[in-house]
Amino acid sequence: MTAPELRAAIIDDEEPAREVLRELLEAHSNVRVIGEADSVANAAILCRDLNPNLLFLDVQMDDGEGFDLLPKIDSLPAIIFVTAYERFAIRAFEVNAVDYLLKPVDPQRLAHTLQRIVRQPQSAAAQRLGEDDRIHLRGDRKQRFAFLAEISGIEALENYSIVRFLDGDSLTMRRSMTEWEEFLPTRMFCRPHRSFIINVDAVRMISRIGKNEVHVKIQGFSKPVQLGRRAAAKFQSSLRQPNLL
Repeated sequence: MTAPELRAAIIDDEEPAREVLRELLEAHSNVRVIGEADSVANAAILCRDLNPNLLFLDVQMDDGEGFDLLPKIDSLPAIIFVTAYERFAIRAFEVNAVDYLLKPVDPQRLAHTLQRIVRQPQSAAAQRLGEDDRIHLRGDRKQRFAFLAEISGIEALENYSIVRFLDGDSLTMRRSMTEWEEFLPTRMFCRPHRSFIINVDAVRMISRIGKNEVHVKIQGFSKPVQLGRRAAAKFQSSLRQPNLL
């Protein structure tokens, strides 16, 4: 069966880097490079006009980060981050992007990555994240790149979930609480109740209300989360700041 065509755009502020990647892609007959851009601003125009279904995206450019481009795109294509900086190689991109390649790009790794695009859809639960990871969250009305440490918690809303951030912002997206549990780091996030996942580092105060209930005040939540006796016990065992209880 013929592999579907990938209409690729290369976004990198260094022309030699674009040239190297373009030459590597010549070995893949199902990949057609339809455009290149050397900045976030030019990339936004390119994506609007040409509508690529695959982006090779540098992380650091003269006018910003590759992350800055994504909110400017109405329909996100498959994304492969390409950078010379290993410190940006965080596993969050395994969840939200197809892959994260370090320069110089290894031809075999590139081939494997392109095969992943063709053979299988991206999975939100591809890999459990690390506490220092950054994640791309795409909601119904907006999207945001955030470090996991910026997420204060997640609240269930029927078939959706509300992601709440330390700065008071929130984002609603179609993702179940079970899916969240599958890739969030377990030492950082606890699900004491079926409706809540809490970043234990975002907890600011815990108050006992009688024998069988506690109220958990979490930065970024407008009101405390109420937990019953069993949920409170589970939550207490996950705390990294035991003096809060």
